[in-house]
Parts: sequence; structure tokens; C-alpha cells
Amino acid sequence: MSRRKNTIIEISELSHVYKGKIETTALSGVNLNVKKGERLVVRGKSGVGKTTLLHCIAGILRPTKGRISVNNQDILQYNENQLADYRCKTVGLIYQSYNLAYFLTVKENIEFPMLLMDKKQDERDKRIEELAEFLEISRYLNQKPEFLSGGEQQRVAIALALANNPPIVLADEPTGNIDIETAETVYTHLSHMCQIYDTTLVIASHDPNASKFAEREVNLTELEFQKKK
Repeated sequence: MSRRKNTIIEISELSHVYKGKIETTALSGVNLNVKKGERLVVRGKSGVGKTTLLHCIAGILRPTKGRISVNNQDILQYNENQLADYRCKTVGLIYQSYNLAYFLTVKENIEFPMLLMDKKQDERDKRIEELAEFLEISRYLNQKPEFLSGGEQQRVAIALALANNPPIVLADEPTGNIDIETAETVYTHLSHMCQIYDTTLVIASHDPNASKFAEREVNLTELEFQKKK
């Protein structure tokens, strides 16, 4: 199998089965290549395995079988320490439920991933200011997330995901909890930010509006057992 030029994510025959009293197959033989700097939407009905796919790419889940190569490295061969480093430096994950720490201020939420990388105070402050300005959340930096609207919280979640300037951002139904008009604003900010930083963006969503902000759209079901070209 030849490696495609400028491919940052390469997924081969990826499958994942959730164990339990009843086994549930979430992914079955998925093949997918994503180019560096590409903005991709993965479509599919609820329950088809979109979240599972993103969590496998993020190193949160270890798939049952298959291969995930990121920057020419097979992340499934990483140990737990290597995976923690990978999640901190390489991928930013945006959740539908925001996944913010409500006991921290907006500024402290955005700062937290940078603290994990031991970045200096001036570097952290500069990055927070930059992200807050682009995402129009500067006036909320000293507030707790609970006092923000859903759209504002999602923009904070975007800032958190981009804090360490990762080469890959994974967005899991990022507008599932907000209205259509606010969703447009969130998608606009997210797409614009990834263009500015040449960040690879993978959005998992059943929202048809997501496709307007991407360069390519794929259907997860159609990726299963699809042969590599």
C-alpha cells in the first residue's frame, strides 16, 4: 500500500467492537486518508460510529483491529505515556457537551492544556489573548463558563482545543447543543481558525450545515470495507 503525499492521518481496516453482555460493532473495516490542512466532515446517522472513530484517532479508544497512522507513526503501537503525550501535542478534541471545567474561569480552561506542556507564563498569556480575540470571547476570560451561552461555551471549547496549536483538531458534533444561527457562527470561527493555523480539521456531524465549512465530505458507512485506491 503506497502512502499518499501530504497525508497526515491514514486509517486502514479500522474496526471497533464494544464488549459487554451484548457486543456492539461500532466500526467495521473503515479506510480513510486525511491530508494535512484539510477540513473534512464525516457524516452519518446517530449511532453509526462517528464518535468512536474520532476517539480512536484521538488515542482515547484502542480499536479492536486495524491501523491508525498519524504523521507516519502508528499510534496503536504507543504505550500509555506516549498516548498522553500524543493527545497533548498532536490532537485537540472538541466535544458536543463542551467538556469545560466549570470551577475554572474561561482563561484558566484555555490555559490548562498549556500548563500540561510546561509553557511559560508569557507564552500562555499571549496564546490566550490571541485565541480569545479571534474567537470573540475576550470579555469572558475572567468569567466561569456556566454564565456563558451555549455558543459562547463552544467557542471556549474551540480555544481550549487549539491552545497548544495541535496539527489536528477533531470536533464531535460541535453544534449539537446549540441553535442553527449560533451553529453557523461556531462553524465559521472553527473553520477560520483552522485555516489560519493550517490545522487539519475532522468534524463528525449529522448536521448538513457542517459541509458548507469543509472541503470534503464522507459518509462513514460508505468508508467501511472501502478499498484503498
